[in-house]
Amino acid sequence: MNEIIKNSYSLHVIGYIKVTKKVFKVKCQEGFFSLKFVDDTSLTVVIDHIESLHLKCFVPIIRNCNKQILTNYQDKKFYMCPWLNDDNVIIKELKLKFYYECLSYLHATTFFNYSVAKNYFKCQIEEINGIIHERMVYYNEIMNNFEVLAYRSPTGWMFVLNYHRIEWCLNKAKELLQEYENYVCNLDTIRLCLTYNNFSYSHILMKENCLISIDQIKINLCIYDIYNMYQKIPELIFDFDVILDSYFCKIKLLKEERLLLQCLLHVIPIIELGNDEVNNIILMSRLLYYLDSISSLNKKLSID
Repeated sequence: MNEIIKNSYSLHVIGYIKVTKKVFKVKCQEGFFSLKFVDDTSLTVVIDHIESLHLKCFVPIIRNCNKQILTNYQDKKFYMCPWLNDDNVIIKELKLKFYYECLSYLHATTFFNYSVAKNYFKCQIEEINGIIHERMVYYNEIMNNFEVLAYRSPTGWMFVLNYHRIEWCLNKAKELLQEYENYVCNLDTIRLCLTYNNFSYSHILMKENCLISIDQIKINLCIYDIYNMYQKIPELIFDFDVILDSYFCKIKLLKEERLLLQCLLHVIPIIELGNDEVNNIILMSRLLYYLDSISSLNKKLSID
């Protein structure tokens, strides 16, 4: 590996620190660098887009001596970039606000219209409808299990007493999906852009004014950056209002995008309850907060 980095990047390696399974901090005579192994070679196309559009919100990638983004190592590929120190001292609410400012900049700068196949919306709607049905079955099974218990744990009572809210939310998703279907029936184009798809507080470096870990960037509907993030139910609970202040004030969603986002956010994330009652209560509390946020957001995402 040392020789490959020396020949490809003219860097003289002193040592490596394993950060994750795929990421290494590389100490060189020239300074510290990040090395990340990737599975998807489409990163090359993404970087070409980023550089062509002069996007300033991402960590710069170092091209090798052949002017390529990816470098071969055995049967793997990796890329390198400068090592940037994490700014953990910055409170997460500020990082979140900065993150959505980066997303609004990324989306607004890369928007383009794309003609879709005749069956695009049909296939999309069928897929979402299938997911809604799966969630209904999943949560109904949990409800049935708790209902027959002679003694319910605190988690069991939390679930049973709030199941009607879960059911309402998923039914609302079906209703919004029908409204979306009625609206897009005569459309033949969608608005696409670059999406980041890799939310993590450790990826947000405010001091450096950029996002790192860019290998999940894809071309997609802008709303999926929001949907994918909230389906994860992150460890820190936060308000949807932050999105509205930092993102929606700069990005005006199309009606079909608003409808689809509303629908997707009503597709409640799956929580997996186990034997740890304390952890179960935490998961249920987050889910209930999610339901509260959905109720508030649904009013603010009203369609004109």
